[in-house]
Amino acid sequence: MLSNQIAAKVIRTVGAGLLCFATGSAVAVLAQTPEEWIKHTSTEGRYSVMLPAQPTIGSQEATSSDGVKFTQYKASVLSSDVAYMIGYFDYRGEMTFTLSRARDGMVAGVKGTLVSERSISLGGYPGSDLRVLAKDETGTEYDMRSRFYDIDRRVYVIQFIAPKSTPVEIVDPKAARYFDSFQVLKTP
Repeated sequence: MLSNQIAAKVIRTVGAGLLCFATGSAVAVLAQTPEEWIKHTSTEGRYSVMLPAQPTIGSQEATSSDGVKFTQYKASVLSSDVAYMIGYFDYRGEMTFTLSRARDGMVAGVKGTLVSERSISLGGYPGSDLRVLAKDETGTEYDMRSRFYDIDRRVYVIQFIAPKSTPVEIVDPKAARYFDSFQVLKTP
């Protein structure tokens, strides 16, 4: 079973205090086949993504490292072996965001080790693809795969977390399907 403690910590600090997601209560679902995945569309978030179940939706107030208050939004699915999390927030003129601060904040927030990082883009907008290893308080190690996108002053954080002990033949197809399905919808 995926640790609720690591799932609650996983997006706790991104961008040196700019983004603080906590999964709160998550939906536990039974293992499902890829054919059973659903398309989750967030009109407010202006994105769509494939998930193995309907996500738990939430929001919370946060404070940036610059002291500016803002609202962040999330959708999450916690299955028996994998956590899927999508979050976003808008930053205003007085706030700053950089992909490198997001990376550093996330790694520090989970006391993890950065395994890999590469620049990516979505629709011509900059992004970052990260892989971080982190441990929960019992010593169980987790493989955290994250993508950040900065699109028109809206930051998207897409995460996939699984115990490191889960075979890659199981984890890699799920992660690929999830990340490859993420799309930003056109603004009205």
